[in-house]
Amino acid sequence: MMRALPAPADRRRLVVVTVGTDHHPFDRLVRWADLWALEHPEDRVVVQHGTARPPRWAEGVPVVDHAQLLQWFAAADVAVVSCGPGAVMECRRSGRIPVVVPRREALDEAVDDHQTAFARHLARQGLAVTAVDEARLRSWLVAPPPLLDPRPRPAASVPAGAVRVGQLVDQMVWSS
Repeated sequence: MMRALPAPADRRRLVVVTVGTDHHPFDRLVRWADLWALEHPEDRVVVQHGTARPPRWAEGVPVVDHAQLLQWFAAADVAVVSCGPGAVMECRRSGRIPVVVPRREALDEAVDDHQTAFARHLARQGLAVTAVDEARLRSWLVAPPPLLDPRPRPAASVPAGAVRVGQLVDQMVWSS
């Protein structure tokens, strides 16, 4: 059974990778993470791989419960997620800017390319950083996105209705 968090004596950097719960295998992301683990034994790489082939060098688990995932995100030095809104939200809630790797329809990783569009939107809004190829993922693993600034940002020229929706979402996220 995989430990939830690094042991206190484990000083390695923690890289958390999750492919989510979609039934389509996301072998591409698992392979990228696994190769990183092989080449970087100084990092602890934990991969929730779903229906993809399990990693050989990284620690792998098919499914992780919600509480465990939150612990991983809180402890992570880098969090890499498929571009599902739940994982993105929970990662941000833990204080991390997620590295999102969108699933691609052409590779049979999803039914359509909605995650690609969502990833572009997240990047434009500064809510996540994207890695659409292995080279870009590696660059984020070398130089991870910063931790989130917990201070609220002013809503400059955002319509009042959008500000209110954002406030309601923040209340739901931060109060649970």
